[in-house]
Amino acid sequence: MTQPATVRTPTPRAAPLRRGGGPAATGSGDCFGDPHFLAAVQEMEALGLRVTTAPHTGSHPFDVLAGHAHLRWFVVPARPRAVRIASLALIQPLRPAARIFKQAMMVTAALGLPHPWRHGRVHISGVCRAARGFDPGASQAAFLSGTAGPHRKLTVQWMDAGGGIRGYAKVARAPAVQALLANEASVLEQLRRTGLHSAVVPRVWLREFREDGAAILATDALRTPQHPRCTRLHGSHLVFLDELAARTASPRMPDGEGLLRGMRSQVARLPASLPRPWRERFDLALQGLAFTPDLIAPRGLAHGDFTPGNTFRHQDRLCVFDWEYAGYAYPADYDLIRFLLAVRSTRRGDPVGDCQAVESILVRNFRRPPAAARARLTAYLCVQALLLAGRRANPDGMPLIWEGEQRASLMLDSLDAHGWLSP
Repeated sequence: MTQPATVRTPTPRAAPLRRGGGPAATGSGDCFGDPHFLAAVQEMEALGLRVTTAPHTGSHPFDVLAGHAHLRWFVVPARPRAVRIASLALIQPLRPAARIFKQAMMVTAALGLPHPWRHGRVHISGVCRAARGFDPGASQAAFLSGTAGPHRKLTVQWMDAGGGIRGYAKVARAPAVQALLANEASVLEQLRRTGLHSAVVPRVWLREFREDGAAILATDALRTPQHPRCTRLHGSHLVFLDELAARTASPRMPDGEGLLRGMRSQVARLPASLPRPWRERFDLALQGLAFTPDLIAPRGLAHGDFTPGNTFRHQDRLCVFDWEYAGYAYPADYDLIRFLLAVRSTRRGDPVGDCQAVESILVRNFRRPPAAARARLTAYLCVQALLLAGRRANPDGMPLIWEGEQRASLMLDSLDAHGWLSP
């Protein structure tokens, strides 16, 4: 009997998977032809799982669902029904149309019907054994491949037999991503010692390196499938941001001048292939900020990716997770601006209009002086653009997407056009 083909690629440059000995998989919509998906499968194997395209002894079927623009993939169990429904908690859309789409997926799963948007199926064994290595009550799992790019990593949602979410694990092979996981683990331990009153943060279960070079970070979870993400800024968000800044202020924080030096250094290290307009954009913005560096000086630890997708409300407190990018080298109001712009982006509005609206909110609702609002918004956009631009360096030859490049350029250009960067 022919053994099922293993979904495996030695490196991202390996030849595309051939399913069942047939022709090579092709097409942007095919998960088996996506090197990022295949890299995520390698990370599943680091957990001791076996992933194949055909059933094998002890395996269970998993459906592969496509995320936005096929930049990420969800691998969810086809049964039992309760676990299948709970697995969709990994999918957290923010835009109204996408939320309706997810509701349709929930109904489909509840009725026991096949996912009409399935892009493939794999068969996985070893899940129960791997799950109980993280939590004794866990026996099921669902997987998110991570968004295509150099910071992509596998995320695993561990569940019990009834679909209760027990925790999460992140698995990475790339050194840059492993550094992010190490940073998250360190920050979570710091916050545990700090004892925030306004928010709940995950507790680290496990942090280890496997012999095959994979790094794993596992945390607990308060989340249930019914917990929605926060799609609006609430008072609980503001209380959390104020407490986080007040209780983590540290001499390690750079001042405004130090922050600008760091950004100039990042610009100097950008790949030579970066378009000249972007270099000019960075130079102009940093020159404008140099007139009043004190306006952007950090106040304390910043989450770094404070968006509706990384928060939810539990009783009267906020739950905040995904602390990979947390640090002190962020301008004042960075997290606040990040959240406000993320909410605005769900409305598919004009980027320039969104930028102007957030500047107005900072002045009107949060009583920021106009000069401070302009400076902090400019600094935020520079930090974001530098992060995105840095991802254009691609030593592995894998296709990368700089999401938000046009949006960021329009915003920074509008700031300059309105003279917001003037002293």
